[in-house]
Amino acid sequence: LDYFALFNTQVVKLHAELHKNIRSDDNIQAKVEIKLTPAQLPASGGLNRYQVGVRLFCEGTMQTEPDSPAFTIECILNAGYQQISGDAIGFEEFSSYHSSLTRQLYPLIHQQLVPLLSQLGLPQVRLPQDIVHTKTESTPQQVH
Repeated sequence: LDYFALFNTQVVKLHAELHKNIRSDDNIQAKVEIKLTPAQLPASGGLNRYQVGVRLFCEGTMQTEPDSPAFTIECILNAGYQQISGDAIGFEEFSSYHSSLTRQLYPLIHQQLVPLLSQLGLPQVRLPQDIVHTKTESTPQQVH
């Protein structure tokens, strides 16, 4: 991604729902799933442009009721990338940078979710700072 610049981001959907009454001292387990969907955009000035659709889904359960969600959050964000230098990088190669894209885009979504969790009265829910680690993007991450 050294040859690309992030030129646009847009939150397309941000939906949160409390399914139960949660107290500040309740122990909450949250599962975070993130999915990236790259797409090719028309070139601009002879340089390649791509859009990455990011869908993050977070589901929290109470320790006392682990089989039903206490809250759910869905955030969908579109991010536009334009190649700024180097030899033309095709869509297949750009799409192969899944971990790098996830590591770059997750903090943008994290910034949306932290204040939302606070507004929902869930300051005890802590999302990871980095979701990639050594697991694949489709593997749910456990957070507290």
